[in-house]
Amino acid sequence: MDVSSRRAVALLPAVAGWVTGMLFAFHPMILSRFAAIQGDWADARFNNYILEHGYRWLVHAPGHERFWSPPMFFPAPNTAAYSDVLLGVAPFYWPWRAMGIAPDTSFQLWMLAVATANYLAALALFARGFRCRPLGAATGATVFCFASIRVEQLIHPQLVSQFYLAIAVLALVRLFESDPNARPTHDVRARGDAWIVVLALACVGQLYASYYNAWFLFLAMVLAALWCVLVREWRRNLWALLRTHWRALCATVALSALLIAPLAIHYAQASSQVGMRSFFTVQAMLPRVQSWAYMGPGSWLYGALAERPPFHVIPMEDEQRLGAGIATMLVALAGLWGARRRRVVQVVTLVPVAMALLATEWPGGFTAWHAVYAIVPGAAAMRAVSRIGIALALPLSLGVALAVDRMATAMAASRWTRDRVARGLAIALVLVVVALEQGQRLPSYDKHDARARTTRVAREVGPACTAFLSTIIGGKEDPWRYHVDAMWASMERGVPTINGYSGNEPPGWTFYDIRIHPGDGTLAPTMAAVHDWATRWRLDPATICFLRVEP
Repeated sequence: MDVSSRRAVALLPAVAGWVTGMLFAFHPMILSRFAAIQGDWADARFNNYILEHGYRWLVHAPGHERFWSPPMFFPAPNTAAYSDVLLGVAPFYWPWRAMGIAPDTSFQLWMLAVATANYLAALALFARGFRCRPLGAATGATVFCFASIRVEQLIHPQLVSQFYLAIAVLALVRLFESDPNARPTHDVRARGDAWIVVLALACVGQLYASYYNAWFLFLAMVLAALWCVLVREWRRNLWALLRTHWRALCATVALSALLIAPLAIHYAQASSQVGMRSFFTVQAMLPRVQSWAYMGPGSWLYGALAERPPFHVIPMEDEQRLGAGIATMLVALAGLWGARRRRVVQVVTLVPVAMALLATEWPGGFTAWHAVYAIVPGAAAMRAVSRIGIALALPLSLGVALAVDRMATAMAASRWTRDRVARGLAIALVLVVVALEQGQRLPSYDKHDARARTTRVAREVGPACTAFLSTIIGGKEDPWRYHVDAMWASMERGVPTINGYSGNEPPGWTFYDIRIHPGDGTLAPTMAAVHDWATRWRLDPATICFLRVEP
């Protein structure tokens, strides 16, 4: 077999893993021919709104001149800092819009593009960082990107981006795999400096892409550093790294601080306005012990367990679907155990497990997260701590990759055809079972219905309106859905809106429930609230349109 044929054969597992994973994660969208958008009516459309606002800011569209103040919650400033700004992943959205593709279709293509970037980065991590052969690397990348624990978070598109994390882990692996006793040459030092720059840029990019993912990455790096200090062998590597690359480390820390400064300043301003989360709010979304085995009612194989003890008592269960499946866990444990003497495998396994233990609320109400919440900067800004479960996707996928890699190596080394066939069938069985355990029935909404909802509000915005508040007559849905309708109508009409939806609300904003029920007295207080809001921001109440939209 010539070189080109060998390369083609080596690419087959990667292509098969990508195709399989994309179908598992995005089958509602793909099979509907892009009529369905993955996610729910609130978070998915909100993230699409943020991406679209970023694009319109980029092209200097009217009403979007200030990036940090999109035309929602009008005229409160800095409201973009109430949630993720998505600048780290916006370049995957902008080209589609530049080609004239509609915002919602561009959002669908954005999700597919980011998922593909995740897969390619994970493939590089397992192939280059952990030295897995093509089949093992492709399997690990598929589990890393498309495991149930991750696709369950597609309803929160801001969590989709994980390629920065994979790149950061690859950089750390390459930095710590060197021999601490060897004398560094100029080339070795230069390669190490380059990986430090890659690590720093990946961390900055992750922060601009997703606060949750970035904070979990930073916590993991802190815990990894603590492990390195406590374990003698790892401490030698850490000291050698600091001694050899201290100049590059100082330079990249300074560069990273400079790049992060605008985001940090606006986040600090937002936190001073709206405050941090109370621990009571955070505690309701800490993972419970059973959360680590729970896969939700949409699981193909385990969905029937959702209504049975002990899973039926999990609070906020839609945020706590952190299981991976029995067979997948066993395969992963076997792979990790077989490579337990490898230093990088130890760190990549122990750090996420430590994070999970810190976040878990144990029977009786005890949780170590009290200390994390009180001590670690930025922890009090997070409400859905259960999303920390995404961190376990790395050791899970690494264990599966190592197990499949070992099985494939044994098959290739076998001298008997019957033995190779049996081993090949065993590998195929493992792959099929692991894939089926990750299968989920995933939520989606109709793109054309979303457009109709936007149009229904937009047609009520008259030419004399300088701003508007949209209310709904007798609506029975979650009020946030109606707010997002108004935000998109604001985009369509080019008129700012008092409506808004984000991770927080501006001080004094009292418009959460905008459902008007004729005859029950809700109309007058809402109109009075509009007048008070206008007075607060020195607006002319007569120019603010009060919309009453039929559901």
